[in-house]
Amino acid sequence: MNKLKIRLIGELIEREGGYVNDPTDRGGETMYGITKAVARDFGFTCAMHDLPYQIAFLIYEQQYWTPLKLSDVSKLSETLTVQLFDFAVNSGVLSAGKALQKALNVLNKCQSLYPDLIVDGITGSRTIKALNSYAAARKNDGLNVLIGAVSGQRISLFIDIAANDESQEKYTYGWLHRVVNL
Repeated sequence: MNKLKIRLIGELIEREGGYVNDPTDRGGETMYGITKAVARDFGFTCAMHDLPYQIAFLIYEQQYWTPLKLSDVSKLSETLTVQLFDFAVNSGVLSAGKALQKALNVLNKCQSLYPDLIVDGITGSRTIKALNSYAAARKNDGLNVLIGAVSGQRISLFIDIAANDESQEKYTYGWLHRVVNL
């Protein structure tokens, strides 16, 4: 298994922390950041505080890392990989994929670098091909711009959540702090 993937999944689990059951958190009961619903979908039926680290690792790998093709993304940028992975865990794989696709679409110089992508959140071969073409044309500076574009969409999403539901304001600083400091 890829050493970078092992390290980044481990770092995410560490950021997420242990058992939490905050009644105002929309995610509900969690262990290592894995919600009860996600654990149940994965086949884990025991109490959430008993979720083993190894199962959390597999969930993150199979349900977040692999669908976003983060092993491919990591060949270009560890920072983009971390942002997309964390985005997917907090807001869903499709949300992270859509943010990447939208950013790539507006950065493709009117399709002169690569064709526009369908913004469906599914990180398939076309998305990876576009990302590779973008990186080849724009180099590291361009990747930094792309990372900022993805992070900005994430920040905007969190602000919208809190603006539309005052009960979520108590989380906003932590959400934004996390994005800014990844």
